[in-house]
Amino acid sequence: VENKDWVLHVQQAWKPIVLPPFILKFPWHTEDVVQKALVGFDSSADFVELKLQGGIAFGTGEHPTTQLCLEWIGHVLSSKDTPIRRVMDYGAGSGVLGMAACKLDPTVTAIGVDIDVDAVQIANANVKENNVAMTNYLSNLLQTRDDESRSVLLKNQGSSKQKDMMIQTLPEEWNGPIYDACVANILAGPLVTLAPILAGLVRPGGKLGLSGIMSSQADMILEAYAPFFDNVRVEKMLGIWILVTGTRKTD
Repeated sequence: VENKDWVLHVQQAWKPIVLPPFILKFPWHTEDVVQKALVGFDSSADFVELKLQGGIAFGTGEHPTTQLCLEWIGHVLSSKDTPIRRVMDYGAGSGVLGMAACKLDPTVTAIGVDIDVDAVQIANANVKENNVAMTNYLSNLLQTRDDESRSVLLKNQGSSKQKDMMIQTLPEEWNGPIYDACVANILAGPLVTLAPILAGLVRPGGKLGLSGIMSSQADMILEAYAPFFDNVRVEKMLGIWILVTGTRKTD
C-alpha cells in the first residue's frame, strides 16, 4: 500500500455536493473549492449552503435516498398548498434534512430524532455550525418498534455517553401531531413498524416523505401507510431507490 496521507487523500477526493438549490460542504472545503463545484450550474441561482461534518452520522448528501428527500423538502416548502412551520426529521442522522428545511425558510422549526447518541451529538453540532432552529433528540423507547433499533437505543439511553453529551430524549411537548411535514430516511423494515408512530406526529393535512426504500419494497410501505395517509404513492425513483409521499388524513 502506498505510503501517503490517506485522510488528506480522501478529503481531496470528497468534493462539495451540489443538489440545487443546496450545496453541501465539509470543513476542509475552501470557498475556491465550492466555486469550482458550482461550475456548470446556473450562475444566477441562489444556492443554499449546508455545512456538514465528515463524521459517522448518515446524511452527507451522496446517497440517492438523501437526495430524494432533499428534493422533496424543497418542493414541500415551495408549495402553496399548506404552510410549513414545523418539520420532523425522523432518523435524522447528520440532521441534514431538518437543517435544509430551516435554511430554505428561516421561520421553520425542525426537530430531529435518532436512536444513536453519536448521531444526535453530530447533528446538534451541525445545527450550531449552520445557525438554524433545529434540535435533535434520542428516540422515545416506547416509540421504537423493531428489535434492532430497540437494542441500539437501550444501549444508549441512560449511558454515561448520553449524560456526558447532554443528550435528551424527545420531550412530550414535541411528541404529538404538531408537525406540518415529516421526513424519514431510514430503511423499509423500520418504516413499516413506525407507520403509526409517524402518523401520530403529523397534523391532519400534513405532508409525509419517506425514503431508504428500494423499489422492490414499495408495496409493503404503501400498505403500511395507507390507513393513515391519503394519496400514498411512489413519488420518484432514483436508481433502485424510491421516495414515497402522502398527506395525513383529516378524519
